[in-house]
Amino acid sequence: MRRYTLNISDREFVVDVQEIDADHFEVVVGGESYQVRLAGDEALTGAVIAPAPASTATNTAAAVPRKVAASPRSAPAVSVSPPAAKKPAGGGKGTQTAPMPGVLLEVNVKPGDTVTRGQQVAILDAMKMHNVIGASQAGTVAEVFVAAGQSVDHDTPLLKYGE
Repeated sequence: MRRYTLNISDREFVVDVQEIDADHFEVVVGGESYQVRLAGDEALTGAVIAPAPASTATNTAAAVPRKVAASPRSAPAVSVSPPAAKKPAGGGKGTQTAPMPGVLLEVNVKPGDTVTRGQQVAILDAMKMHNVIGASQAGTVAEVFVAAGQSVDHDTPLLKYGE
């Protein structure tokens, strides 16, 4: 499960997100629980939300008709501006980066492998927790920038998908 604390127009919102499977999530906002389905996703150039669960750029989630609690309240639109930072070497469009600092225990893909979104591509040890890194998109792995045993920082490029 991942917890996000958002400040929107001087109001604080706590959002818990639990991935049920590749495209289904349970989202709890303000104590109200919703079942959501990922209707689509698209990488936005320069958009950075960190740390991301599987280092995905931006996902659009649509509510599944079955609701767990009372009806959702509408929230104001949020605009996310990327921090001014130098892009890591090997980064760019189609690049998946490390969601947090740690040591790679396993790298489970090689160039030429075809992956589905959410498929395990690596295991990252961070603070003695083994974190499964899932593919941020479906496609073919073009390059792998890291190896097992390597230490990585947040946003270190891990692999690049072919276009």
